[in-house]
Amino acid sequence: MRNLHLIAAVALFMVGLAGCEKATVQNEASTDVFVKAIKNAGGTTVYAPIHSVFSYNKMASVVVTAPGGATLALNNFEDGGLSFFNEPTDAEYLTTAPTGGVYSYKVTFDDGEEKTYTNSLAATKLEPATITSLVKSADGDSVYISWNAVTSTHAYQLKVEKGTTQVFYQPAFADGSVPPKPTLRIGLPLTKLTSNGAGVYTFVLTGLLFETTAYDYLQAISTSTKDIVL
Repeated sequence: MRNLHLIAAVALFMVGLAGCEKATVQNEASTDVFVKAIKNAGGTTVYAPIHSVFSYNKMASVVVTAPGGATLALNNFEDGGLSFFNEPTDAEYLTTAPTGGVYSYKVTFDDGEEKTYTNSLAATKLEPATITSLVKSADGDSVYISWNAVTSTHAYQLKVEKGTTQVFYQPAFADGSVPPKPTLRIGLPLTKLTSNGAGVYTFVLTGLLFETTAYDYLQAISTSTKDIVL
C-alpha cells in the first residue's frame, strides 16, 4: 500500500486548533476517524477506518479503542510528535465498510499528562472516482488526467509519485459547483514531473467528504491511482 501521507491529505480539518497555537500552553489534541475506500489489486472496492490525532504540544503516544474494544497504537511518522495516524495494510482493508460508533483516544503528552478524547464514525462512505484517462497532450508539453467525479464528494486533491518520492502535490480543490461536475479534468506541465527523470509516474487522486459544510472534520475519503510512463 502506498504511503497515505494523511497529514497532507486531511490538513483542512485541523483548523479548529488554529486559535490555540499561541493562546495556550495546555495540552490539547484534536481527533478524527473516517472511512477510507480504495480499489484493491483485483479491482474490488475495500474499506478501512483511518485515525488522525493532532496537537500543537508534542505527544508521546496515542492508543485508539474501537467500539468493540479492540485497541490500536497510532504511529508518529515525521514531525516529532505533533500528529499520529495509522496506515492500514492491504489485509486491513475489507469489502464491508467499518461499523459506525464512538472511538476513544488515549493521548499521552510528552510531559506525561494523559487525556482521553472521543470521535464518532458514521456509516457514510465515499466511493473511489473512476480515472477515465491519463495521457500526454498532443504537443507533449502536458499530462492530462480525467475522472468521473462522485457526486457526494466535497473536493479532490491530487499528488504524483515516482516510486516512493512525491513529485507533485495539488491541495484540495473543487470545480466551483456543489456537487462537482460529473467529469473533471486537470493538466500538469510535463516539466514539473520529468525533472525527476524518465520512468513510471503514479497519479494519486483523493476524494474528500467532510462531516459538515464547515469543511473541518472528515467523514470519508477515497483514493484512485493510475500509472503513466513519462
